[in-house]
Amino acid sequence: MARRLLAAADLVVGPVVAVGVVAAGLLLADRVTVPAGSNVGLALTATGGALVAALLAAAAWSRSPLVAAPLSWVGLAALPTLPLTLFLANTPHYLFGVGGDQQFRVAFLTRFADSARLADFAYADMPPYYPAAWFWLGGRAAALLGVDAWAFHKPFSIATLAVTAVLTYALWALVTSRPRAVGAAVATTLAGFVTLAAYSPYSWLTAALVPPLAVLGLRLVRRDGGSWVRTALLTGLVLGLAAVTHTQILVFAGFVLTVLAVDGLVTRTTRPATLAVTIVVVVAAALPPTLVHWLPYLLASAGQPTYSAGQHFLAEAGSRWPLPMLEATPVGALCLLGTVWIVARFRSSPVARGLGITVACGYAWYLLSTAALAFGSTLLAFRIQPILTAALACGAVWAVASLAGVLRDRGVRAGTCAAVATALAAAVVVGQVQSVPQDYGWTGTAQDYRPDGTRPDGSRDPADANAWLGDLRSTIDGLTGRPPREVVIASANATLLSYVPYFAFQASQPQYANPLADYPARTDEARRWAAAADPGRLLDALDRAPERAPSVFVLDRAADGTLRLPLSQDRFPDPRQGAEPAVFAPQLFDDPAWQRRDVGPYAVLVRAGVPPVP
Repeated sequence: MARRLLAAADLVVGPVVAVGVVAAGLLLADRVTVPAGSNVGLALTATGGALVAALLAAAAWSRSPLVAAPLSWVGLAALPTLPLTLFLANTPHYLFGVGGDQQFRVAFLTRFADSARLADFAYADMPPYYPAAWFWLGGRAAALLGVDAWAFHKPFSIATLAVTAVLTYALWALVTSRPRAVGAAVATTLAGFVTLAAYSPYSWLTAALVPPLAVLGLRLVRRDGGSWVRTALLTGLVLGLAAVTHTQILVFAGFVLTVLAVDGLVTRTTRPATLAVTIVVVVAAALPPTLVHWLPYLLASAGQPTYSAGQHFLAEAGSRWPLPMLEATPVGALCLLGTVWIVARFRSSPVARGLGITVACGYAWYLLSTAALAFGSTLLAFRIQPILTAALACGAVWAVASLAGVLRDRGVRAGTCAAVATALAAAVVVGQVQSVPQDYGWTGTAQDYRPDGTRPDGSRDPADANAWLGDLRSTIDGLTGRPPREVVIASANATLLSYVPYFAFQASQPQYANPLADYPARTDEARRWAAAADPGRLLDALDRAPERAPSVFVLDRAADGTLRLPLSQDRFPDPRQGAEPAVFAPQLFDDPAWQRRDVGPYAVLVRAGVPPVP
């Protein structure tokens, strides 16, 4: 009974403690002067890493679970919190500001900070395609706390990483001793750092859980240890969490569990009827949260043309097979040790078998992703690299335990073995934590800009797009007289749509676009508007558009007087996405229906009398 209560505390109380650690870390970081580009942050990170390592060592050495569990929660939460809060002490933004993928992530948070209604981050009148649970929770929390969504992105992301570390520990504690669970959670968190998992914390939230989930899944297939019903329900809930946070992690976790089930049938460690009942329970637990997100999208897409470019991307990390065990880093050493142990103990240890199958599935995913290139797509294999690396690094924990057992058999005292292992683990933690700033390679310069374009010293650079965000918003809101959620914009300033909850006629990149939006068709539609012969025909074309047309245009003002709307196109496998802009003659807006205001390098054109977005 006590063990069950402690397991429940790991899953419920532990994450709450992790959030408290992050809040304390952010408050302390705000009170410490960390000059950008100086070595102060590095020194604080190294020293703090040593303190965190000592705290985790105390948790692993403690013989009382009532003492070890809280120490583990605090130490594991501090492990990602310490380097990131110090690293980002000079900016209110999270990693890379609103550049790259962060642009649509901030937009998603902004959408749900404005309204709890389930909606796409960019397009009006359609349900979201990308799982929205993490963004919805973050947006609603920002609204509740009265914090702008773009500013909440940083604490919410760091809190997610801290909670993930604690949840990883909670799952490992169900299949092994608590000291080993601490080690496995530490190894997983460090693996997340070196694979840049912190860049997308919402995917790492479930990706980090796949290795322990695989070991739980193997026990479930074999009906080995504990209540299989509770294990099946927990497995289903983790899959349901993946379904509403990151689809690819759901599919990969399902792939791993399927291979484990097949392995159980082939090795005759499970019976088909027993396995069928187990699968029903897992699916029943996973289905309700899955349907919350996916049912509206599936209903909306039934019989509708769709176009998805989400998998038309081949990152460098996905173009070569990951071999972390050959890298000269602390985590590389863990992966090498883990690889040797997994191979050596694959047949005799359920943990080695679960981790080994996870790694094998990871490499199979890379193989399938390469094969998919023949069909003009990928499986985004780079997102599997953190899982693969974490599984190998976790194996090192059991390798060290096995080595300690051998040494004890040869007469070495148990205390000596434990002390040596703890010292080496602490060195790995400190070595990897203090390398986080170099791993992420970000100096926090341009990202110091606030949404109104001002720097921390109050100045602003007119050449920067952010410098005009405040003026653009005040102009648009003044001319429309409506809240942003009721307005659809075709904007040359994509950042505007991240900070303000306007709906977009077109997403900034095809990879971000909802398949229901039919990205190429919308691009062609914008070109047809630009080619209109006169103002009346432009208005007619907007009225006849198959989708909701914009009531506001924010266009670049070119030197020749024309107005331009930048466009992108999917050219995969060519990484270039640039396309010729839609060029509007200014005379097309010479009609009483339009109001024009020039704001810096932009022309804002607002059409009156357009019905608002409901």
